[in-house]
Amino acid sequence: MPKIVNHDQRRKSIAVAAAEVIANNGLESTKLTDIGRLAGVTTGAITHYFNDKDAVLTAALEVAYDIMFRRMSEVTKQPEYSVFDVLSKALPTSKKSRQAMTVWVAFWSRSITEPKVAQQQIAFHHRWHGLVNEQLVRHFGAHKQPIPDSIDDISQSLTAQINGLIIRGLVDASDWPTERQHRVLQNYLGTLGVI
Repeated sequence: MPKIVNHDQRRKSIAVAAAEVIANNGLESTKLTDIGRLAGVTTGAITHYFNDKDAVLTAALEVAYDIMFRRMSEVTKQPEYSVFDVLSKALPTSKKSRQAMTVWVAFWSRSITEPKVAQQQIAFHHRWHGLVNEQLVRHFGAHKQPIPDSIDDISQSLTAQINGLIIRGLVDASDWPTERQHRVLQNYLGTLGVI
């Protein structure tokens, strides 16, 4: 009897393997053979599920986004949580979040010269900014504070702050351990009156 293959699961496992290879080797050094080896498939199987290498890399970037948003979404299911609890899940403080954020950062240089990648990164930023905005509105409402007219600017500055912490945490992990990343984020939230 032939083996039944779940095609959606196979496609996802290839994308997850691609994200891991990118995180370990860098975007430019990622090879389909490495992705196939990690996913337990041939390069022929990869090209069956994806049109080309760029399609595989794009799927890896989507996996990275999904990891980050899933981690933040899990926090919002708790009965009580703070803005910090949600936003700190974007920081590279675990193996999984480091991998996801490494993939995300790896694509930024491509986004400067490749409009399709830029569109993806911009779409991701809008989603990320929307989540931050939503959490700020929730916070101000829960504390019975008026929502500032500059809420959009506040959430943009907060996303920029976190993006900077992500880069510092990835590039200089020994000087930016979890405790420091969390402390700096809490301090910044404090300056915004979001504690």
